Amino acid sequence: MHTSDSVRIAAGLAALWLAVGAAATALPGLPAMERGQDPGIRITYLYDNTAAVPGVRADWGFACLVEGRGARLLFDTGTKPDVLTHNAQALHIDLGRLDAVVLSHDHGDHTAGFPALGPRPGLPVFHAQGFNPAVVAALRGSGARLVPVSKSVEVLPGFHTSDEFGTTIKEEALLVDTPDGLVVIVGCSHPGIVPMLQQIMASTGRPIHTVLGGFHLVQTPADEVKRIVAALQELGVGRVGPTHCTGPDAVARFKEAYGDRFIQGGVGTVVTAPR
Repeated sequence: MHTSDSVRIAAGLAALWLAVGAAATALPGLPAMERGQDPGIRITYLYDNTAAVPGVRADWGFACLVEGRGARLLFDTGTKPDVLTHNAQALHIDLGRLDAVVLSHDHGDHTAGFPALGPRPGLPVFHAQGFNPAVVAALRGSGARLVPVSKSVEVLPGFHTSDEFGTTIKEEALLVDTPDGLVVIVGCSHPGIVPMLQQIMASTGRPIHTVLGGFHLVQTPADEVKRIVAALQELGVGRVGPTHCTGPDAVARFKEAYGDRFIQGGVGTVVTAPR
């Protein structure tokens, strides 16, 4: 994304505060998991390129709700506030009840849906330290408490960001600790899905049980995709859910390699893990 694109997105975000902010209320519908209940970890895709259930809208971008241990986190926000709002309503999810937001990187297909949340004074929003300043300024307009990340930090008990990865494009992942290993949720994996996972394993000392999100392989040659699939298997990654910018050919390659340990993406997909 060019600087002009980030500035344009930031301007759009600021304008949307005026349109959405004052009128924003808790979304109708039943929340996916009531606070105090803790059946495990539940990850619901709210924004994706495809739809997995009727009544939701597919659009280029990614967002998911992560619930567990009495907490509710939003990872990324997709591209369009109205699409995020529609999908949350269709899935009976109340985005008015969030304990934190984690943003993977500053591209609009992961941040521009943020105004759907309305004014959120004090809501912790964790973002890679290298975010474009114009996007940071626009996010600050919600009243949220912004937390720039360079090294892994605890978001809530059992939930951490990764370190900040990348050079030109700064990116972080969300790490969910489970008895079976880490569930790693990525936005677009611009720094490379393999080096990101290698560094996460080295820094945490934990195996990776599940990886979900965008692997950014849509333009990657087939031979390189094959090598990446093999590298994840060699790392011991137990389940994969590549979606968004992964590309249909690469998704098909992962599906073939992982079989019943492959997770199909799409808005409405629900992934569970033990706590």
